[in-house]
Amino acid sequence: MRPCQESVKRFSWQQVQGLKMSARQCQVVFTGVLREGFDRRQGIRLLSEKFGLDFAQIKKLLSSDFPVVKTCDQIAEGEKLVQAFWVTGWHAEVRCSDNAAENSSIVRPASATVRLTADDGSCSVSVPGCWRVFDDLNQRAVLQAGSLENNEFMVVLPQRVEDFPSAPTVEEYCHAQLSQCAAQLYQAAVSRPPEKLQIDTGTGFFGELLAEVDTVPVQYLVACIGCDDRIYTLFLWCEQSIFSGRRREFDQLIASFSAVAEYGSHKNGKSSESTAPDVFSQAALA
Repeated sequence: MRPCQESVKRFSWQQVQGLKMSARQCQVVFTGVLREGFDRRQGIRLLSEKFGLDFAQIKKLLSSDFPVVKTCDQIAEGEKLVQAFWVTGWHAEVRCSDNAAENSSIVRPASATVRLTADDGSCSVSVPGCWRVFDDLNQRAVLQAGSLENNEFMVVLPQRVEDFPSAPTVEEYCHAQLSQCAAQLYQAAVSRPPEKLQIDTGTGFFGELLAEVDTVPVQYLVACIGCDDRIYTLFLWCEQSIFSGRRREFDQLIASFSAVAEYGSHKNGKSSESTAPDVFSQAALA
């Protein structure tokens, strides 16, 4: 098993080559992510009807990785196309760049979120529509998603309370998660000790830690939520320089998390019973 630092390095800090854009030029990017409530067949049909695309064109669009579908000089022009994709059930985004200032921004449509449900049906969460599902961020995660373009990620790990010799409180568990992860990461330290999380159901605590990956300062938000006989840990991270801007998005994601106390048989072998009984969780291992 690999330290979580290696797991993070593989995805979070991958260099993504983008097309050069002239000053203040915007690009409309198709994410390939369906809106909640739309299925793939319906989305393909609506793409054909709305944009007059044939099967080959739709296949190329869906098989490409964040293809640029239009370049425009005005954000408003790009937003109109994003809205057109929204109507057909697909997420798109406007990415604008000012090379003179060496900065860029992403414009997302309102309410652009999708609901992800664990394969075993144990929990679900709403994530930004531009995020994609991964399967290699952590091998024990029941949910894992993020954006390579924006360097922001999430994994959800479950742990059965009965696995411990003496059941910890959620606050104790959160403290242990922060400490264990900090011990595994390079130049890491807990920057915010556990605090009570304001949630509608269950008991939750959250904390933060700082680390360095490939010389890049990274900041983690770690939330632990107790649900009946399990405690779920949500790890969210991004570059430290943009963490404050992502914090609201991360808070909304945590608030949207929902767990099912009794969810029956597990699918695809992703059972929370697979976590090791002699440690608080395998959060620091992938």
